[in-house]
Amino acid sequence: MNNETSQNRIICYWPDGYWITDPEEAELLDSVNAFGAEHQQLEVVHGDDVQTAVNAELA
Repeated sequence: MNNETSQNRIICYWPDGYWITDPEEAELLDSVNAFGAEHQQLEVVHGDDVQTAVNAELA
C-alpha cells in the first residue's frame, strides 16, 4: 500500500447527503431500501471534511 492510498478512506453516501464509513452497513441499508437509492462510494483524503466532499459530489 502506498502513502497516498493509506491517507484516504472510502465513504458510502446516498443522494440525500447521508454518509457512513462502513461498507457492510451501507449494503445492509441498501438491502432494506432505507434511502430509496443505492449508495455510491467516494474516496476522501484523510483529514478532509467528509460532508464538504459529499456535498461537492452531489452538486
